Amino acid sequence: MLVLASLGSVGRATACELPQVRDPGRPRIVYRLGEGQGQVRFEAKAFMHDFTGKTSKVTGAIRLTQPDRLADAEACVRIDAASLDTGNSTRDDIMRKDHLETAAFPTVDFLLRSLEGTTPQPGGWEFVAKGTLSLHGVTREILLPIRARQEGDSVRLTGDIPLKMTDHRIRIPKFLFFTVEDQVVVSFDVTARRAQ
Repeated sequence: MLVLASLGSVGRATACELPQVRDPGRPRIVYRLGEGQGQVRFEAKAFMHDFTGKTSKVTGAIRLTQPDRLADAEACVRIDAASLDTGNSTRDDIMRKDHLETAAFPTVDFLLRSLEGTTPQPGGWEFVAKGTLSLHGVTREILLPIRARQEGDSVRLTGDIPLKMTDHRIRIPKFLFFTVEDQVVVSFDVTARRAQ
């Protein structure tokens, strides 16, 4: 399983936007991730009752100076938290209202700061993305291992992340006779297409 490390302290959520271009005269390659171009899922465990949630409402952008130069990559990804669906409408209503509080915190954002440990692989790379995750009004610095594969003019990104709800001030769900474990596993499989 890939590992997520929380490095920073609690902070305010940030908008999901790429930083301004530092050198406007230098060409850039931009990949865009649009809704329906992949999926983000979470797996939650409770005594005798495990469940999953998923959404395809994921958007974002990746900016590079060269296709094979990842050191200066910039990226941001946004997930529509209110669209997470577990297949149970009652549970989804409770999750959105009482736990994720999506009326106040409608998105989950990841903003890339740097890449570490970039390793070429057949057809792509493996690396650790260092950045900030903004979830439920709390922003934390994280290390996010990612596998990236070039597929024509697109890049496919996959990974698995253990994440604690309490790290983001999310109340642990309790339904009838069971309590959900604090740690959930988030997985993603998304494709960003080259825009320019």
